[in-house]
Amino acid sequence: MRISEKEINKMYKKVNLEREKLHDALRTMGRKYIKGKKLKDNWSEDNPTRNYCYVVSEFVYYYLSPRGSKPFKLVVPYDDGLHRFIKYPCGTVIDLTVEQFQNYEDVDYSKSKICYFMVNKWNKGPCYRTRKLAEVMGYELPKWREDLCNTKDW
Repeated sequence: MRISEKEINKMYKKVNLEREKLHDALRTMGRKYIKGKKLKDNWSEDNPTRNYCYVVSEFVYYYLSPRGSKPFKLVVPYDDGLHRFIKYPCGTVIDLTVEQFQNYEDVDYSKSKICYFMVNKWNKGPCYRTRKLAEVMGYELPKWREDLCNTKDW
């Protein structure tokens, strides 16, 4: 059973984002910004969030989520086995790519673990794929997040 329209729309409302705007941006980006041949081959315009969980979660984390939000990962029983999402400080799960799964029951958030995004000495903020998504959607990093990305404490 897929996630209900009501549930997915509640998450989009929580982050103040239009669902079709994200879907259109992902269609514009296409499979080019997905890593791995198998994952690229599984992507389609009919299911634009498919295999974009890392990029979309990183986008939500850096561009839309409040302070104190944390990125999580969990194992799903297919594809590469990993799925990413964000949890707000209040505990609300924001998973804008969960609709890619045919069976929502396979996504067990209770088995997730905190897993931050890749950061290195050249990139102390969103990765180039996430920055591309933000560019396509017309977003800039919030000032407070930009300041955090530019500190030497990272």
